[in-house]
Amino acid sequence: MKVTGSVSSFWNLIFFFVLFATNGLGQVAFQEAESRYHQHATEAARAAQWADYHSRQAWQNPSQQDLVALAWQWKAYETQQRQWAAYYQQFRNEQSAMRSQPPASTPKAQAIDGGQPPIVIRGSHAYGHLSLPNALLRMIEAGNALQNKPYILGGGHRQLEDVGYDCSSSVSYMLIKAGLLSQVLNSNRLANYGAFGPGRYITIWVKPGHHVFITICGLRLDTSGGQVAEGPRWRTTDRSHRGFVPRHPHGL
Repeated sequence: MKVTGSVSSFWNLIFFFVLFATNGLGQVAFQEAESRYHQHATEAARAAQWADYHSRQAWQNPSQQDLVALAWQWKAYETQQRQWAAYYQQFRNEQSAMRSQPPASTPKAQAIDGGQPPIVIRGSHAYGHLSLPNALLRMIEAGNALQNKPYILGGGHRQLEDVGYDCSSSVSYMLIKAGLLSQVLNSNRLANYGAFGPGRYITIWVKPGHHVFITICGLRLDTSGGQVAEGPRWRTTDRSHRGFVPRHPHGL
């Protein structure tokens, strides 16, 4: 095997595959998920060969430290590709299960007690109907607590109670306060949270590595949709779900 790449070209290759993997993720059909699974699995196997090759070259030529760096980089790339392959395998399996089941109704278009909406907005705060599960009421209360918080990239990740939050920490905050999550997760990890598909009450919309927001009975809490750096707010307008993967807490 002949070495044909440099460190910079290696990372350019990584960027290409990450971009390919995340583009239009929410629109991936079963057949495309199957194709992407095999592509990432094949790429992981190729990366493993290069990692092994550079490891052997580094052992035979201890003075060439760049070979050690390349071996570690290819190993990291192999791990990344295996993770993407596992993700698309799960996506494919869950997509297949969804196609075999009738679509579930959601409370967004339903009313409670002869016409009352499940959630109402008064000022900047939301209020849920008392017939909703307690976890939802706690989530709504947690969302209200975020309404005066600014957007801070990385805020809320080191400590739960913080001066500001980003998209993933605000979603995690609500789930934690409802007893549905034990720690703050970033968007990549939220892409594997709970179960696949829209929930009966709660849907977490994830674009791994880019953005995440949450809807409760159709009401959206999102850090985007208003002013720059406005922070997590209840949003009554719709937004595009293109490129987002739906997840939900089990049973909700």
